[in-house]
Amino acid sequence: MITSSRGQVLVTGVDDPVYNAIVNVLGPLGFDIHRAPWDSYLKDHVQITPFDVVIAGLQPAGGAFDVFLRALRTRGSACQQSGVILVAPHQVTELAEKHIGHGANKVLSEREVSSKLQATVSELVKVAPRVPVTMNARIKIHVQGKPIQSFCQTQNLSSTGVLIRGFGHYPKGATIDFEISLPADTAPIRGTGTISRRSEKRTEGTDGLGIRFTSFQGSDQQRLADFLASRK
Repeated sequence: MITSSRGQVLVTGVDDPVYNAIVNVLGPLGFDIHRAPWDSYLKDHVQITPFDVVIAGLQPAGGAFDVFLRALRTRGSACQQSGVILVAPHQVTELAEKHIGHGANKVLSEREVSSKLQATVSELVKVAPRVPVTMNARIKIHVQGKPIQSFCQTQNLSSTGVLIRGFGHYPKGATIDFEISLPADTAPIRGTGTISRRSEKRTEGTDGLGIRFTSFQGSDQQRLADFLASRK
């Protein structure tokens, strides 16, 4: 068995385009993303509910934002050790950077979310980066005791999961068997996984399934790691 890399992410204080960009980046990694309004209850929320990463939009000058960061880092807070990323308009990122070391770990401009958020989160919680790669895959899922099999292709791949094109009409949490054919390798990578999400063509350019790996056959986990290392 391998350890799940999924985590809980809280997003607050950002507008819809930024939120959608965050979902597009972190969703395929299998994170559970929660959006909370920026209000007076937020500081209580982060003190009692643990999140692996908190992504917050920089708020206008005033004491409320400092109160929020202090609540995060208060001893005994459920989010005391969480990774905290601030997102700000490009022209005020220097202002946001003043919070680094005072509650925040990283700052991204709004325009950097799509290109840099994955690496930033990976650094904070050690999530395996995705590698864009198209390969043949075979997926088998058991529905009402009967196996249903489909041939499809990968959209991207990491050591902890894969985004599969098509085959997107089965529920989150379902268990699947998979085979992924690696280039110049006669035997496919085999194992089992769990459907972590369903992608949407409207926002991500493809319909499909995000699958989180739970186990591999034999030495296939190492073979996958060697293949991903060769693609860097």
